[in-house]
Amino acid sequence: MIDFFSPDYSTARTRFRAAVLAQGGQIESILLDAKGPAGNDLTIDIGWFGSPAPKRAFIHSSGLHGVEGFAGSAIQLQWLEEGIPEPAPDCAIAIAHALNPFGMAWLRRVNENNVDLNRNFLGADAEFSGAPNRYVALDAFLNPASPPSSPLTELFALRAAGKILHYGMPALRRAIASGQYDFPRGLFFGGKHREQGPRRFQLYISGRFSDSSRLVAIDVHTGLGRFGEDCLLVGDDAGRLASAAEMQLAYGNRVQSPDAKNIGYRPHGAQDGLYYRMFPAAQVCFAVQEFGTRHPLAVLAALRAENRSHHYGVAGAAENDRAKERLLEVFCPSSKRWREQVLKRGREVIHQGLALAFDSAPGDAICDIIGSSS
Repeated sequence: MIDFFSPDYSTARTRFRAAVLAQGGQIESILLDAKGPAGNDLTIDIGWFGSPAPKRAFIHSSGLHGVEGFAGSAIQLQWLEEGIPEPAPDCAIAIAHALNPFGMAWLRRVNENNVDLNRNFLGADAEFSGAPNRYVALDAFLNPASPPSSPLTELFALRAAGKILHYGMPALRRAIASGQYDFPRGLFFGGKHREQGPRRFQLYISGRFSDSSRLVAIDVHTGLGRFGEDCLLVGDDAGRLASAAEMQLAYGNRVQSPDAKNIGYRPHGAQDGLYYRMFPAAQVCFAVQEFGTRHPLAVLAALRAENRSHHYGVAGAAENDRAKERLLEVFCPSSKRWREQVLKRGREVIHQGLALAFDSAPGDAICDIIGSSS
């Protein structure tokens, strides 16, 4: 049995590019200035199948949150191994691998500037400034400006429990994870301007999909929700109600709003806004496929420890590697059961997405317009 989960970014990238070419697709790479741990190039790689100027398109992306990219990469490699359906003459399939290659290569959730890229897609009129009042109050707890210390002296779980009792879990989630723009070394920092990766990816898709009347996009993430279970997060504001309803038909009860009780927050500057703003005349259906991993406090503890180690740890210290390994395990558990579920649900959502993109009736089986997998 093929293990689709790669041990590092370079391996994942090599496997992805080879698999796209083996399936007869084209590889288009967006080169970034940042470098990998061995000084290697970092690229956003897109596997393209079908029309160069499609009327309808299905887009599958991974790795916007760096270290989360190993799950999305595995789903994409499995799909390529099983066979890509041949699109109709006016249709295309685009598979975007590692939207944040720096984070994937360095085992960080953020990019080279400590920016959470799913908080970086603000609209042209928005200012990259501000932070929730409660985040300001929590900054010293979330982002201690000191070298890592012993867990016994940290008492993180006890202190976090106190914050939950004081604020309540829903309010705490919104304050911490919605996004902030005033603490450059802090968690969930959205940046001070559009970052290079998102900027170049936006330029790429603006040219590729300018003639499209229908776009269905799935972006894979991990770390939120119950272990091994996935949901599809869709916007439900007034401008997206039609697409949310359509996705509900296609994907069923796994479709949720970010405001759902088990999620509890709506991120500022999320990637979905890019698609809806750039293609106002097209029918856009965008969903985040989110796979649950560990308890929220375990996820926050790992994020906090890695961020602290990155900014204030001693270069080359073993504790830095341990912090990154812990972060990887939190966002891509080594559990066989978890990984099997990711691949199973990843496959199902792709096939449902293809039907939504190319069939006339959402939720139906994939019809002849996309052929059959090899």
